[in-house]
Order: sequence, then C-alpha cells, then structure tokens
Amino acid sequence: MSCLMLYSNVIMAMVIIMCVEASSRKSKSTNFRQVEKKILDRILSPDIYDSQIRPLGTALNESDSDESTKVLVNLFVRSFEKIDDVKMEFSIQITFRQQWNDNRLAFSDMGGKIKYLTMTERSKVWMPDTFFRNEKEAKFHEIIQPNLYVRVFPDGDVLYSIRVSLTLACP
Repeated sequence: MSCLMLYSNVIMAMVIIMCVEASSRKSKSTNFRQVEKKILDRILSPDIYDSQIRPLGTALNESDSDESTKVLVNLFVRSFEKIDDVKMEFSIQITFRQQWNDNRLAFSDMGGKIKYLTMTERSKVWMPDTFFRNEKEAKFHEIIQPNLYVRVFPDGDVLYSIRVSLTLACP
C-alpha cells in the first residue's frame, strides 16, 4: 500500500510541475493577436494614415505624386447562375481580388513572425474605384458578416478580396 501511495504522490508531483511549466511558458510567449492589433492601431492612426488619399504608387516621393497606383486585379468565377438570351444578360458569382502597394502601411514583420495583418473593415484603407462596366445588378455577400478581407503585408502590399454576385449585360 505504501508503494502505491508513493507512486501516486510522484505522479501527482509530476503533474503539478508540468502544469507550472506550461503556465510559465504561456506567460512568456508573445500574444501575436495583440501585437497585430497594436501594429494596425499604429499604422492606421489618423495622424499617420488618411484613407481618402491614394498611395504614391510608382512614385518614390510625394513630389511625384501624379504617378499612378498600379492595381493588380484577378477574379475567380465561383459559378454561372443564369444565362438569359432574351434579356441578353448573365449572372455569376465571383471572388474578386485587388492588390496594390501603399507604402504608408509598411510595418516590421518581427523577424518573419508576422506574415500579414488581416482586417474586415475595408473603409480603413484606401480602395481603388473599380467597377464593372456592363453591370446591371450587384450584391455583396453579408451573411453573418461581410464576406471580405483586407490583408496588409509588411512591405505595404494590400490584398483586398470580396465575394460578389453580379448580373451583367452581354457585351
């Protein structure tokens, strides 16, 4: 009986030591969500960033601000929902992505530990004025919350992705 008690006491001590070590490791580790929030708060501060002013684009300094901002666009066709040959229109659902550089949003990646920052509020960053020329009707998907994200990369690259349903006139 005493051997069994000694064995259970040893196991209990080992469990306590493991729990103490795990909790001390947790307190020493960095909470990257909080770090990401602090970075976003800093780079999007009204003193530093104005979402109504377009990025410099290919210009190297503000005196050359007439240079264009290069926006890369791609889309993934999720489905063709309807083709109407009488009305000369079709409906599709797409994932629409745009990418550009905004050097005002550059940040330190903490030695490669932060790949990108993700936001769901597109109004906080400058957005290109993109439109579909033959659009008759458009709908953004907002079930529970909007189906979009904005990723900001350490070099200031911004990736905007959104799910859209469109009814388009045939060209």
